[in-house]
Amino acid sequence: MNYPVFIFHELVLRVSYINLGIGRYISSTIENGECLISTTRGRIKIGLGLLEKQYHDPKLISEDELQQLASNFQLGI
Repeated sequence: MNYPVFIFHELVLRVSYINLGIGRYISSTIENGECLISTTRGRIKIGLGLLEKQYHDPKLISEDELQQLASNFQLGI
């Protein structure tokens, strides 16, 4: 599926409230069932299931899931 770019911006924004070092959205690629979002400070890997939640109903993403994304952020890659 082709996702609108605002989905990625919103997800990065939500995760950056938890980890202030994430930076802003630059680009994204989807391969092998995962989305790789590049930011001004690094990268975040996101499963397509989580991306679907963000697209259809962002309230379905739990705080634990957002915490997990924030902790999986890879600085400077």
